[in-house]
Amino acid sequence: MTQEPVLPNWAKELRNRYLSGEASMFLVHGNVRDLVCWDHGDTATYVSVRTFLERFLQRSKEIVVYYNCSEGFKFVDRAHRTRFLRVVNARRVLDGLPEIDELPRPPAEALPLVEALATDPAQRVGIVLDYVETIVPNGDLAFMGEADKSNLVALQRFASDPGLLASDNLLILLSENLADLHRRVVSNPQLASVHLPLPDEGERLAFLRAMPRRGVTLEMTEEVLAAVTAGLSLIQIRGLLRQAQQSGEPVTFQAVSRRKKAIIEQECHGLVEFVEPGHDFSHVGGCERIKEDLMQMASAIRKGQRNRVPMGVIFVGPMGTGKTYVAEAFARESGLTCLKFKNFREKWVGSTEGNLERILHVVHALGYVLLIIDEADRSLSASSESDGGTSGRVVARLKEFMSDTSHRGRVVTLMMTNRPDKLDTDLKRPGRFDVKIPFFFPDNAEERRSILEALLRRNRTDLEPGTSLDRLAAATAGYSSAELEALLLAAGRLSSGREREALSQDDLDAALADVIPSRDTRMLEYMEMLAVFEASARRMLPERHAVLSTEEVQSRLDALRARLGPRAR
Repeated sequence: MTQEPVLPNWAKELRNRYLSGEASMFLVHGNVRDLVCWDHGDTATYVSVRTFLERFLQRSKEIVVYYNCSEGFKFVDRAHRTRFLRVVNARRVLDGLPEIDELPRPPAEALPLVEALATDPAQRVGIVLDYVETIVPNGDLAFMGEADKSNLVALQRFASDPGLLASDNLLILLSENLADLHRRVVSNPQLASVHLPLPDEGERLAFLRAMPRRGVTLEMTEEVLAAVTAGLSLIQIRGLLRQAQQSGEPVTFQAVSRRKKAIIEQECHGLVEFVEPGHDFSHVGGCERIKEDLMQMASAIRKGQRNRVPMGVIFVGPMGTGKTYVAEAFARESGLTCLKFKNFREKWVGSTEGNLERILHVVHALGYVLLIIDEADRSLSASSESDGGTSGRVVARLKEFMSDTSHRGRVVTLMMTNRPDKLDTDLKRPGRFDVKIPFFFPDNAEERRSILEALLRRNRTDLEPGTSLDRLAAATAGYSSAELEALLLAAGRLSSGREREALSQDDLDAALADVIPSRDTRMLEYMEMLAVFEASARRMLPERHAVLSTEEVQSRLDALRARLGPRAR
């Protein structure tokens, strides 16, 4: 008796749902281009998903067929091809069509043969349609060609065909990204969806132990390497080991980190970037209340106290108040891998949603990630009306992702904006963003001096003996942190013009007289009041704002909107 193979969880799910009669047509999506363990008890090998499915289907099916639009039909052996032709030709004769000897490659010609085979109740057939996004790509029906429309109708008809449902036949569609498929296929209630995830830590460890590693030196244990390669596929891990084998260099933490960074940035095609902060909170001047709260969060993350970590954090306040700089310092303090959204929006239908799905897939697989979304009011605006509903779908998917409580303590979303009024209200609610931290311009001369000192340390700039920052700090009321840095940079240009490395009092005074701060005071005041309105704790507010009631804040916002007119919309 042939021993049953040990199935991975996704394959168990597919088998159980098929045997229960839930569906006969399945869409397997996700990590479908990776290796899968074929564990037959006494032997375990790593094969492609295609090979895995063909081997598994061979155990119970008389005909096993694989198809993609590039290779056409492929069979596990000649006998399966012969039986396939016999069945489809018998159907063609009944339909008054001539028999065929050569199998077609284009989807519009191949799908009728698939239908003839899959709906024959006298057969036991397993069919795998790969790269199905090339057969029914996502798009607007009005812009689809006749061939694409025909393929779309064919797959929809397969899913609900009584002949397929009543037979012992199984049809499996393979695709990496659901967003690349036409929505009518994905949403078909008769089509069962199965997600194939990236390998977990146990699967990565088993793979490392099975891989031949002659000539490969590890500067860590197999268990540690399995942990730090989170987010990588087995093929990518194999490539990492082969590269080390060829180069003769050991596999170090730094090598894994560099390779992981390059692979994931390539996987996301420039949709995200890794941020490697070069500073921590010791380089942040002022913001004492903010740093205290964030240090508590960072401590909880490092200690694994996941229930004390917020699902998400919003930094809100006028531009130039240091939101991005503080976010990067928090990433350094927490030890989280820091990823930042880049421009993932595209003009093609479905591309934006597909890009977002790819990003979230990587974030979920990596775990222990700080996901930074800068200028969220632009990328996630809830008021876009001319994009065919793309913005609404993007926000809805983010809401779903950020509501998943399994991410608590593993994925922290940090969103930054100076116009929170442009964001969907439901997106900002507790449970998605538990903490909203307001940022303001420095409140007094002492805080401005602290910021100036931190900026000097950051830019590695010295002061000449006898030079004081007190006069500059006292004279810059209403300046943002960015404008204070602009003053120091201007003073540095004056200093370098006189071939001096350190800044003098005259340099600071000259820069103060020359640099013009922002004159858009009404808009800045409006952004400041929005930050007051959004703050999740009164203790985070300066005293002048902490005493205001909600009605007073709302009244001020209404007055500022009236003065700004269309600019506030």
